[in-house]
Amino acid sequence: MHAALAALIFVVTLIAIVVRPRQINEAWSAAVGAVLMVATGVVSPFAAASAIGSEWNLFLFFFGLMLTAAVADMAGFFDWAAGLAAAAAGGSGRRLLFNVFVLGAVITTFLSNDATAIILTPVVYTIATRLRLRVMPYLFAVSFMANAASMTLPISNPINVLTGDQLRAPLAEYEGHLLLASLASIAITTAVLMAFFWRSAAGRFQFDWRSAVQSAVGDRAFFMMTIAGLVLLAAAYVVGSALLWPLGVVAIVGGTTLTALALVRRRLSSEHLSTHISPPLFIYIAALFVLVRGVQDAGITPALVAAAVSRASDAGSAVMAGLVGSAVASNLINNLPAVLVFVSGADAGGVPAALHAPFLFGALAGADLGPNLTPVGALSTMLWLVIVRRRGVQVSAWDFLKVGALVAPLTLVATALLVAASFR
Repeated sequence: MHAALAALIFVVTLIAIVVRPRQINEAWSAAVGAVLMVATGVVSPFAAASAIGSEWNLFLFFFGLMLTAAVADMAGFFDWAAGLAAAAAGGSGRRLLFNVFVLGAVITTFLSNDATAIILTPVVYTIATRLRLRVMPYLFAVSFMANAASMTLPISNPINVLTGDQLRAPLAEYEGHLLLASLASIAITTAVLMAFFWRSAAGRFQFDWRSAVQSAVGDRAFFMMTIAGLVLLAAAYVVGSALLWPLGVVAIVGGTTLTALALVRRRLSSEHLSTHISPPLFIYIAALFVLVRGVQDAGITPALVAAAVSRASDAGSAVMAGLVGSAVASNLINNLPAVLVFVSGADAGGVPAALHAPFLFGALAGADLGPNLTPVGALSTMLWLVIVRRRGVQVSAWDFLKVGALVAPLTLVATALLVAASFR
């Protein structure tokens, strides 16, 4: 009865999160589910508090990331970078499309896929419409690259931080298993989308890049200091990953330092802060931890993970089991709750010790890349969809699936082979 109640609350809550009846924010659906877990006795108040408090590193990482993105936006960094991408295109719509892929990969790698979706999407939309180009190729480039490049570093996707807290893998080990797969994913995504949008991105344009870059940078000194701060923060992320520092601490120190810089330069904008800092996101994440704790304590997540890995006889097959399972689950229930279920199940003993690391590396890769199949697979894609629709661009699930069906299988197959080979 206990397990059935936990499963019922969990499944109904996830359906509400994905379907969003009456456009109810997923944070409130998750919060109601978490409250029901506690109110029905599935999770004790102490266990709920423990589930949330134990993931302090992820909360700090999200908050530091939001501060960093807000200050970079205040300094005009993203408009400046997009202006350079347009200038380097030399008037060619196709070269601009390629440059958007490159820009998206760089921002995702060092600032996370959510930052790419939230910040680069409106910038790219503005540039494409200003240059009178078809916007869809460039918007899709942002969305798909946000996921394709999201496993390059441990900070490229918040779920990497979450999984990394369980793996405790130094940077060299992380990159040894995932770097080649990430580069292959980036290359495949770029090649497939360039071919898919080759005709629609064939336009030419005139662009006064000097005035565009100058208008993006209001305070040159503040801009240069912000650039220096971003470079130092990126270096700190790499060093922190190598030394197994809590990346949330690195993120919050970097974000607060940049915020203090904006305050000293009198460039701190409450509008930018309110745009980039999302309290409902923290509610959503905290509620998911409680929901997953409920199904974990009921023995459901260990059983699910044990079933997924039951036929795995070696590291390679464990990678495949984790990757396929998390990719499918991500497109059903979103990649954040999906990876939480897999991490929870593996941590609770659902995976043999010898297969623990290969299984989680596979699950991480599947949760990073699998969401490129459907628009509900990742938080970054859902945020991207909200932004483009606010600008009057209608993207249906079918529109997304037509592109995703070409990209996701190829990147997942290549990643599965490369990650599995890295354990030999």
